[in-house]
Amino acid sequence: MSCRVDFYVQSGGPAQGHLTLACRVTEKAFQAGHQVYIRCSSVEQAKTLDQLLWTFSQNSFVPHSINGTGKTRTPVTIGNEPAKSETAQVVVSLAGDPVADFTGFLRVAEIVGNEGAERESGRRRYRFYRENGIEPTTHEIKL
Repeated sequence: MSCRVDFYVQSGGPAQGHLTLACRVTEKAFQAGHQVYIRCSSVEQAKTLDQLLWTFSQNSFVPHSINGTGKTRTPVTIGNEPAKSETAQVVVSLAGDPVADFTGFLRVAEIVGNEGAERESGRRRYRFYRENGIEPTTHEIKL
């Protein structure tokens, strides 16, 4: 399976806008019928995203759960551990490091915020994919 890697880079907007951006990307992947894993940088960020997925859009419903809560499997799972290809087809990543085993996934969506540290992390992740034979596509998203 060939993995597609896309970088969604927040251009302007609020400091936490990248979380809303992650919700939008997740919603599109869910609507396309994919199992999605949202990889967060921390447990706190996972909890924040859990709440945001219920409220980011009035016209949206994205069934999801936090990894390890014992809930039945949902189309979207949120966690801060590395994704497993046997439970997800698409990874939406907010983590500071790249998806090391990206070849097991149909698609990886790397979300990059507009803060300095997030931008630098995004550049490191981008280099990782290029060094491993993937030419990522970059999308500048104005919020």
